[in-house]
Amino acid sequence: MNKVGFIGLGTMGAPMAMNLLNAGHELYFYTRREPVVKQFRDAGAISVGNCAEVAEAAEVIITIVPADREVEQVLVSDTGVIAGGGPGKLVVDMSTISPSTVRRVATRLETVGMSMLDAPVSGGPSGAKAGKLSIMAGGSEDDFMRVFSIFKVLGEKIFHLGPLGAGQTTKLVNQLLSGSIMTLIGEAMSVAKAAGLDLSQVVDLISASSGNSTMLAARAKFLLDDDFEPGFKTELMRKDMVLGLALAQEHNTPAPVAAAALQKYTAAISRGDRTLDFSVVARLT
Repeated sequence: MNKVGFIGLGTMGAPMAMNLLNAGHELYFYTRREPVVKQFRDAGAISVGNCAEVAEAAEVIITIVPADREVEQVLVSDTGVIAGGGPGKLVVDMSTISPSTVRRVATRLETVGMSMLDAPVSGGPSGAKAGKLSIMAGGSEDDFMRVFSIFKVLGEKIFHLGPLGAGQTTKLVNQLLSGSIMTLIGEAMSVAKAAGLDLSQVVDLISASSGNSTMLAARAKFLLDDDFEPGFKTELMRKDMVLGLALAQEHNTPAPVAAAALQKYTAAISRGDRTLDFSVVARLT
């Protein structure tokens, strides 16, 4: 089994790392949160003092953190992975960030002989816990095959989509679509409510009709119960929408519907819903 390093033991990362540990991989990790340190030490993982020490100990280093700034901090800062890296070591970043950030960081890592895959995921905390994530990888075929057995522990649908950055590009396309659909669900369901329909019946009907979607299946209960316990926070979806629209602009592709949806997420954050589940953007009026 591989010596795997893990940085980013949050809502997604913690169950992913635990699955790797349970599968028999030797797991090295870094986090500042004492309860998480204890949880993973008790499970048999090895805690180290910083990101550089993770890279020193492991062959494959997985990172999954909130945004571009954090990725650069954990990978290429003075105490980052690059400081403990060397030839033959592989970074697999599973965050959702800009493809240009991936390529810039990878160029830095190459100076010490390290290689990199970008491999963002979809499936939420439940998919992470069940090991049923969708994994979208970009990078060399050799690096992809090197960690395929690791990916099989973490995910159910695993795709090698092309060169470095292709995974992030695909993930951002997905986020543009899912984020926009969520806003439209809110509009449609608000019309149904205003018209006096039984919303539970409407959801059941749409679930068997052409208006159905994964978003409706996963998030309708949030709307019906008016309960937005975070699975994926509004601030993170807004960040992804911004990145996706920047990608559209980079490729001179109009995306007016997604741009309008972004304004809904901005409004949700302005009214104080930053840390609630992103489906709060569709809260019924």
